Amino acid sequence: MKTELYQRYLAHRTAGRKRDASDTIREFVASCTGPQDRQEWVRQFLEDGGHEHRIRHEVYESLVFPVLLDGYVRRDFWSIYWLAKTASSLYAASSLHAQLEYKAERQLFREAFELQPTSEIRRCLLEAYLAEFSHCQHEWPAGILYGMDGATIDDCADLLQDVDFVRSLDDGANEHFLKEFEERVHTYRERLTRAA
Repeated sequence: MKTELYQRYLAHRTAGRKRDASDTIREFVASCTGPQDRQEWVRQFLEDGGHEHRIRHEVYESLVFPVLLDGYVRRDFWSIYWLAKTASSLYAASSLHAQLEYKAERQLFREAFELQPTSEIRRCLLEAYLAEFSHCQHEWPAGILYGMDGATIDDCADLLQDVDFVRSLDDGANEHFLKEFEERVHTYRERLTRAA
């Protein structure tokens, strides 16, 4: 593994030399042949904050994701946690996301929480659920979303169960938001039931 190539890539990128940056990152990825080297580099890269909101696709697809997927299969907490933390890169690569059955950030954080219910994971999981609930109700009063579609009666039941779970994570700071969301889901479910 030629780590100096990654540093050279960063220098090219900072200087705005896109072609040189692309060539160098491909050369760096090609130099990463040993599984132990890849695993150590990925761990350091993620934990040291060397990544950005979205990890460059060559690095994510060839280095980061394979290391995290291997750990995911073994139910390794660290790997599941970092799959959730790098969800924006995962979402951008449909073929990789498919290997995790298109699990969302929230689902991955929940899997990590079930393995190790640390305060950090609790916070991440709570934030992920709150963001999802905000998305679900962003078209209110027209409706409640579930994913990108309108929620069904069964989806509403799932959301209400999720609200109960989120309350177990929360210290009460989000109770007003949760109560309002819960009321909206109940109202929407009643609307669907009357229309059925």
